[in-house]
Amino acid sequence: MTSQKIKKNRSRRIVRSSRWRRLKNRFVSSWPWVVISGFLIFALFPVYWIVLVAFRPRGDIFQYPAALLPTNLTLDNIRFVWFGSPTNEPVIGFLGNSLLISVVASVIALSFGVCCAYALGRFRIGGSFLSMWILSQRFLPPIALVVPLFLMFRQLGLLDTHLGLILIYSVFTIPIVVWLMMGYVQSAPRELEEAAYVDGAGYWTAFVRIALPVLKPGLSVAAVFTFIFIWNEYVLAFQLAGNKVATITVYLPRLRSAIAELYGEIAAASLLSVLPAIVFAGVMQRFLVRGLAFGGLK
Repeated sequence: MTSQKIKKNRSRRIVRSSRWRRLKNRFVSSWPWVVISGFLIFALFPVYWIVLVAFRPRGDIFQYPAALLPTNLTLDNIRFVWFGSPTNEPVIGFLGNSLLISVVASVIALSFGVCCAYALGRFRIGGSFLSMWILSQRFLPPIALVVPLFLMFRQLGLLDTHLGLILIYSVFTIPIVVWLMMGYVQSAPRELEEAAYVDGAGYWTAFVRIALPVLKPGLSVAAVFTFIFIWNEYVLAFQLAGNKVATITVYLPRLRSAIAELYGEIAAASLLSVLPAIVFAGVMQRFLVRGLAFGGLK
């Protein structure tokens, strides 16, 4: 009897220890996902709240306690923002200004930036000093240059114009494009270009017909970052324009009445303002994933 009790106790201890090991293994394997889920909730809750406020009636926005689940949804805020109301202008003109300035400035910055990155990465023009000097142009915050830029733009007649914002955004984003593309240029194989040189192609022909197709993933990454940077910029758009030519970032602070801010309209306009950037990133997603993977190869 004693030996049987000992065997039962051993088997119970073995079962308990195996259960403990399984629970421990589950906890060890699941705690990273718990932490990631917490960070995702923390990061995505403001986005969820903006969407919720955008479709809520004005009277429900200030209710206490706040309802976390959607109730009494309406499209009034979207309608007031899209078509305008007595307290605000239609958002469509501001979205058009932002889209025009962002697309044209991104194309200019990519055109000059990829050529500069190719020269620095392939031919080591200027050594490490020139590339570092180009990057240093972004060390200074834009607000520090507002006064001299304002005086210069006033003399040139570029204040409150599309051309003025396109030029300044192109200049400010070229260093970003250069440093994003240099890694891709240095990672791209030289053999194809060398074979083109042997066949009699010049530097420009090899760059356009051989190098650029190889650098397409990097160009997509640079295009997304450049477009989003220009689309979200506020300081220069407000100080150097903002009256006749106003972007969506300048439009959002205007959404207020004589009594208080129009939180429903602000949420609706914020929701509409992020849609073009999301659509552009979604269209470029296939090239973006390839570009991020290709940029990590050395």
